[in-house]
Amino acid sequence: MEHKKILAFLLAFSMIVGMAGCSDSKTGKNADNNNSAVQSEDKEKSVKAADDKYDENLPKVDFSLESGFYDTEQQLELSAGEGVTIRFTTDGSVPTADSEEYTGAVTLTDRKGDFASLAEFTDISVNGDYSPPMTVLKGNVIRAAAFTEDGRHGDVISHTFFVGIDRKAKYGDVPVVSIMVDRDDLFDYERGIYTLGKVHDDWLAEDKSHASYDPWKHEANFTQRSKEWERPVYFEYITSDGSTAFSQDLGIRIMGAASRNEYQKSFRLTARKDYGEKNVKFELIPDNSRSDGSGNVEKYKSFVLRNGGNDCNFAKIRDPLLQSMVADKDIETLQSTPVVAFIDGEYWGMYSLTEDYSDNYLANNYDIDSKNVVMVKVGEIDEGEEEDIKLYSDMYEFITGNDMSDSDNYAKASEMLDMQIFADYMAFNIYIANEDSIVQGNNWCMWRVRDADNATPVSDGKWRMMIYDTDYSCGIYTGGQNYNDNFIKKAINGTETYKDLEQPPVDMFRALLANEDFKQTFILSLCDMRNISFEKSKADAAFDEMIDVYGPLAKDTYARFGPSYAKDGFDFNAQLLKQFLDGRYDVFMSHITDQFKPGEKVTVTIKTEDSTKGGAVMNTTALDLSEKDFSGEYYTAYPLTLTADPKAGEFVKWEATGCTLSDPNSPVTTVTLEGDCEITAVYK
Repeated sequence: MEHKKILAFLLAFSMIVGMAGCSDSKTGKNADNNNSAVQSEDKEKSVKAADDKYDENLPKVDFSLESGFYDTEQQLELSAGEGVTIRFTTDGSVPTADSEEYTGAVTLTDRKGDFASLAEFTDISVNGDYSPPMTVLKGNVIRAAAFTEDGRHGDVISHTFFVGIDRKAKYGDVPVVSIMVDRDDLFDYERGIYTLGKVHDDWLAEDKSHASYDPWKHEANFTQRSKEWERPVYFEYITSDGSTAFSQDLGIRIMGAASRNEYQKSFRLTARKDYGEKNVKFELIPDNSRSDGSGNVEKYKSFVLRNGGNDCNFAKIRDPLLQSMVADKDIETLQSTPVVAFIDGEYWGMYSLTEDYSDNYLANNYDIDSKNVVMVKVGEIDEGEEEDIKLYSDMYEFITGNDMSDSDNYAKASEMLDMQIFADYMAFNIYIANEDSIVQGNNWCMWRVRDADNATPVSDGKWRMMIYDTDYSCGIYTGGQNYNDNFIKKAINGTETYKDLEQPPVDMFRALLANEDFKQTFILSLCDMRNISFEKSKADAAFDEMIDVYGPLAKDTYARFGPSYAKDGFDFNAQLLKQFLDGRYDVFMSHITDQFKPGEKVTVTIKTEDSTKGGAVMNTTALDLSEKDFSGEYYTAYPLTLTADPKAGEFVKWEATGCTLSDPNSPVTTVTLEGDCEITAVYK
C-alpha cells in the first residue's frame, strides 16, 4: 500500500478506532544460563491429567531429546519403565487413556509446509475480513504420560521440538514461547475463550440493534473476563541459545479491551497453586529492575503476552518504547521484552511479554504484604476490599473540596498523594499526547498500602500512580501530525471524557495547580520529561534499537494475522511515530511557555570531569553523562535541584557559571538560574 493510502486510512478511521482503549513493561538483553538451578527444577514440572485417576507414584515419562531447535529430522524415544503404557498426543491436548500408544520412536519432522490447523478457526473477530494463510511455521509438540491398565496415570511431560527453522536467522536473540492447550479451550463454540462463540450469538439474539454496534462493542466469548474463562495451559520459554529457561503449568485468559476483537489477541498468563506453582520463579524480562531498586524482578505471579493494543496494526512498539523512556522514574511502569509465540506448535506471531499489575506485582517489587495493597483502576477497586474505595474518595474530596493554595491544606494533601509522582505521571501523559488517559478519565491506576506502617519507603499510605496502556498516543490516528497540540491546556481546561466517573482524578490535578509548590513541581516535571526522559538522542537510540528487533517480527506477524495494510505499512507507521517524537521535542517548551509564562527560558548544561567517577541527578532524574554533556532548557522562575551521583569517585564540589548555587560544596544544591548556565560536577 502506498504511503498516502496508509495515511488516508489512518485519518479515515481515527474517529472510529480512537475511542477503543486496550487495557492491558524494564527491557534488556536476553536471559543467560545463570538460572540453571531454577531451569533444572522447572523442566520436570508437569500438568496432571484432568481426572481423578492421577497417581503421583507412577513413573514420569523420560524424553530422549530436550525441547529446542534442530537442524534436521530427529527420532524421539520415550521411556517410563515396566508395567505401564506410554500414551501421547501431538496436538497440545493432555493425553488420556484413549490417546495414541507409544510403540516406537516418534519422528520429528520439518513441519513448515504442514496445514495450519488452528488457522482454520476464523470465527474469532467481528471484523470477518481476513483469510489467514493455511501454512505457517510449525513445531512438534509432544505430551506424554504413563498409564496403567486400570486407567491410572502419572504426570504429563511436555516438550516442543522445532525442526528445520534457523532460529538465529529468524528470531535473533528473541525468546520463543510455546503454549500447549486443548484447542477446544480456545475455539469450542461454548467454552472456547478465543472465539465469538455462543456468547456472541446470544447477545445478537437479545436485540437486533446489536448487529450495528461498532465491532469492539460486541459481546463474545473472547470478551468475558471472570476466572470462569481461564483455561489451563503448559508454557515453555526457550531462550536464544535454544535451551528451555523454564516451563510450567499456568492459566490463560484473553487480555485487553478493544484489541480482544483482533485476530491476534493478547493473553494473561497466571501461576496458581491449582496448576502446581504459585509463582513463576524466573527472570522473565531480562534486566527488569525491581521498583525498590534492590535487584531484578525474579518472581512473577502473572504476566501478559500483549499484541500492541491500539498500536497492534500500526507500529506495535508504542507502549514498550514509551514506558521504557520513564522506567528510571518513581512512577510504576510495565516493562517488557519481545517474544515469538507458538500455540500447539503453530506460529502465533510476536508479542511483548509484559509485566502485569496486581497486589502480587507490588509485593514482589517492594517486599510488602500483598494483602495490605489497595489498587484503584478507573474508579473501581482492582485489588483490596470494596470498602477501600473510601480511601480514594476521602483523598479526592479533600483535595477538590478545599483551597489547595493554603499551605496547611496542601501539606495534608501531600500526606495522601505522592505529589512528585503525580506531577511526573501527568507530565508523561501530556508529553506523549495520550488521548485515552487520566485526562479523559480512562486508563488510570493508583495504589497505596491500606495500613501505613512505614516498614518500607512506600508503606506510608500515600497514593502512587501506575502507567499502563499508552498506545493511543503520539499521533497514532493522525499520522503523527498532532505533535504541536498543546495537551497542557487540555489537561488543565478539560476535554472530552470517555468514562462517566463520579470522582475523576484529573479534578485533583486541576485543584492542586492552585498551589505554587505543586505548580513548580509540575512545570519542572514537564521540562524534565522533554529534556531528560525524551531527550532527542536518547529517544532516537531507543527507537532504533526497538525497530531493529521488533520490525522483522512484526512483519511476520502481520503476514499471519493481517491486516495487509499493516504488513505493507509497518515501516511507514513506525516513521510516523518517530516523526511525532521529533516534532514533540522541538515544540514542547513553547507549550509550557504559552500556558504558564514562567519567565525567561535558558539553556542549562551539566558536565562531569570523568563520568566513571560520578555524575549528577537533575531534580529527580539521573543524567546520562557517559558519552556527552547534558543540555536542556529551563526557566529562570524556577530553581533546579542538583544532586551528586558518585560512582568510582568521591564528590568534591560544583563549579558553575551563569547561575547561583545554594552551596557549591554540598552534594545537594539548589540552582538559581540567571541566564544560560553551565555546571560541572567535580570528583576525586
